[in-house]
Amino acid sequence: EDPRKLLELRKSSHKLSMQLASQTELSTMNLSTPCGNISGSNRVSPPPSASSLDSIKGNRKRKWNCKSRLMRSTCCLAQEHGGDYATRTITALRVALGSGVTFASLVIPEATAELGVVWVGHIWYHVNIATSLGASVPKVFAFGKSIVLVSLVSWPVAYGLTFLEEEWIASIVFPIAIFFLSLIIMTSPQITSNSLMLVVMYIIVALPFGVWVWWKPVAWIGTYFVCLAIAVLVNIFPFPNLALNKTCHQLERFEKDITMLLLSTKIYSNNNGTNVKRARQAISTIEFMSTRIAATIASLKAELPATKVELRLLRWCGGAQAGRDLEAWIQQAERLLDPLQQLRSAVMQKVLGEGSNSSSPELAEAKVVLNGVIGSSRDRLIDAMVASIAVSHAWAHPSERRNILPNVKTELRQALLDCEHSFHLAICNAAHHKMEGASQREQTPLFAHLTRRMASFHAIFAVAESLLRYLENHDRLEDDKQGQNMEGRPKRKCCNPVRQKLSSYKTFCLQRWKWHSKDDRRMALKTALGMVFASFFVSMPYLKDMAAPYGTWPGITIAAVNQSTTGSSFHKAVDRLMATMIAGAFSLIVADFLDNDDVFKTVALTIFTFVTIYLRNAEHAYMYTYACISVGIMLFGSAKTDYDIEGYVPQRIELIFIGIIIFVFTELLLFPRSSRKIVETTSLEFFMSMRAFLRQAVLCSEKLEQYVNECKEDSRNGTSNAAAILNESSKDPFELDNLAKAHAKLKAQADTVSKEIDSAIAEPSLGLGQPLHSGAFRRLESQQRSSERQAALLCNALIKLAKYYEKGDNSIREVSSNWPHIHRTTVQEASKMMDTVCSCLESVFADGHIRAQGRNSVKAVNAASSFRSLEDVRLKIVSDWSRSFENFVQQQGFQESDPEAIMTLGITTTIILEICRHMQDAGKSIEEIAYRFPTFQ
Repeated sequence: EDPRKLLELRKSSHKLSMQLASQTELSTMNLSTPCGNISGSNRVSPPPSASSLDSIKGNRKRKWNCKSRLMRSTCCLAQEHGGDYATRTITALRVALGSGVTFASLVIPEATAELGVVWVGHIWYHVNIATSLGASVPKVFAFGKSIVLVSLVSWPVAYGLTFLEEEWIASIVFPIAIFFLSLIIMTSPQITSNSLMLVVMYIIVALPFGVWVWWKPVAWIGTYFVCLAIAVLVNIFPFPNLALNKTCHQLERFEKDITMLLLSTKIYSNNNGTNVKRARQAISTIEFMSTRIAATIASLKAELPATKVELRLLRWCGGAQAGRDLEAWIQQAERLLDPLQQLRSAVMQKVLGEGSNSSSPELAEAKVVLNGVIGSSRDRLIDAMVASIAVSHAWAHPSERRNILPNVKTELRQALLDCEHSFHLAICNAAHHKMEGASQREQTPLFAHLTRRMASFHAIFAVAESLLRYLENHDRLEDDKQGQNMEGRPKRKCCNPVRQKLSSYKTFCLQRWKWHSKDDRRMALKTALGMVFASFFVSMPYLKDMAAPYGTWPGITIAAVNQSTTGSSFHKAVDRLMATMIAGAFSLIVADFLDNDDVFKTVALTIFTFVTIYLRNAEHAYMYTYACISVGIMLFGSAKTDYDIEGYVPQRIELIFIGIIIFVFTELLLFPRSSRKIVETTSLEFFMSMRAFLRQAVLCSEKLEQYVNECKEDSRNGTSNAAAILNESSKDPFELDNLAKAHAKLKAQADTVSKEIDSAIAEPSLGLGQPLHSGAFRRLESQQRSSERQAALLCNALIKLAKYYEKGDNSIREVSSNWPHIHRTTVQEASKMMDTVCSCLESVFADGHIRAQGRNSVKAVNAASSFRSLEDVRLKIVSDWSRSFENFVQQQGFQESDPEAIMTLGITTTIILEICRHMQDAGKSIEEIAYRFPTFQ
């Protein structure tokens, strides 16, 4: 607490903040220019012109050097323009080399050619190569364990079929066995990749219908394990593919991005009201950085399991402890997303009543007053936050793990307290500024702007408090570790290793089977029935002769394209068919030029795999991957055999098409599940749930208002009615738990729409209704998700308000300006309008689907237009809040109230305004959907 040490700590924090800021893109930009052009030293040099290259004459060496420089320059320009050629090239080279090694090691040598089913092993190689070493290793272990388990279950069944002497008996027993085995595999919790494990089971059980050799399944497991080992090795040689490198890069990017966002917040506050261009540049940077930070955190979460595996494997920088520290920092970064989103909304979205008067002299002068009071303390807080992020980053970064500026926690705490006090004083000064003599119309823009500034600074304070909690938790853990080291490690209890193994085996066996969920039951039944239909091409005499010797391919196709949703399954089936035809065309070309030479076919396979993987895109990734798999199958078959490629290719396409037909029949007719209908119903139900949520919010506000009124009566009459209200329902006197339940229902519906939207859009249209409008429904899903997040914030705000109201001697509760009444009427206005909107929607979409029905195109547009009335509600809320806030200021409410409580008042109003705004935007999406409804004469 020494002032001199605090001053030195503040200087160190500022220095660290400036050092980190100098490494960001903002340091290379000239913010005085309209577009923030990059300075000349960092400007990208243009590519060499064709005329300058043509003028170079000389010997061949000089020309080659010129072409090499041009290639390097072109590659650098491609990287500057956002191209991912380097990642594509390395990935394609890694996958191609693995495919070449797989067939070179299992087909060409005579010793390993007897293992067989190389084509299945090649499939497992592509499935398990994953995106990094850390992702591939656990996947390979789980996959290998599942292969062994399925083989142990399938082999006795296959052996039992060999004792059936009559072929017609085997034709009946085989489909029944396939049905029950498929049910067991699809519902077993001990098996990973359940659908793909059907392939392992299917070829083993179908073996008696060919040439039965009892040891063949064991040899096949050997093939699978060789291919799984190759999938791991290609992530090590020749180019190490580590998730650790990606995580380190993403961590550095997150550190720089959040630094730029905080610095842009400082630039926006300094220039708001004085320099419009700089303020707008800062707003655009905040919007961009918040979006990029969310994407970076999502990437970090996705790479975290693989990174932890690699840290344990490499035992780098503490191994498991480094993984725990990294996970804690990523979780902390994820907790920053909500306040950052709130900050983005506060600086971007002007409150109604503020926009038309944003350039008024009174409002501009109030902005200057705000910045003048809070400027220095805000800058100190920003510097402390940036320094705290740098310290936390240094702790969590796997390649650093060092301690810098150990006392930054103290500076952050002091800066936060100072900024909260300054902001409280700034709001008070701005509210008093030129209030006397001003009309209500002139005051509304000012109070609307104050609401938005409260929301923005509340977000900044929330980020600072979250960082402070993280620093405190980290210091507490470090102190505990040092205490344990001083006292000595506690002795480990002697455990019997046999008992440990038995306990883990018991846990493994007693996992909950996938039969209790409706979707899991449907998935298992439709897969088992589809496999039964496909098994007829193995056991039935006529179909068996038609498909021989590749009668297993229809069943393998069903197992491969089977997905939980109809749209994704259909998309994968189409991709599989297209990939098979592409691979077949290439195989026929190879067969025309090469005389069935294994070496040349391996080279052709490697080249095709490299080109295909290089061209692979996210939308049709399976098509490109399966094309590489099919080429190996068509060129080499299931073992080293000299077979007719020209005859095999059309037969394979025919059998895969049969499998797709069986799958479509089972999926659409026997077990129909439309993601499109789920999206249509859940999107409509979300509005009804929002209506119920707002009704419950009104009830909570009424309870709060009743409590505050009783408190006022108690203070005047000396009674204790308020205490009685708390004692009557001590668990939940304000019905806040029911509000949380209503929000949980909102969140569940928003999650369902987000999960099903891609499948619903990809779902095939059979002409029985209109397909989903992709853009409109995606925007509707986005607006509903945003409103659900605001609903969560409203729950938290009402909980905080309840705590403030329960405190005694509180100006918020005691002054005549009844804030609970204002909040209740505010929520009530939104609730009444949602009642009207939902009534209109229910009358138009009577069957519970957002779709054309009952010749309702005009009625649907009119119902959707009712959302526009929410704009009037927003204007009324701002006007009522402005009057109440003015009354609060005149009664000296600022001087006697908690600054955080004042902040919560503005936040609650802002949240309700945001819910109305998102619902209004959702109505625009409903209108756009209704525009596409058919017109009837």
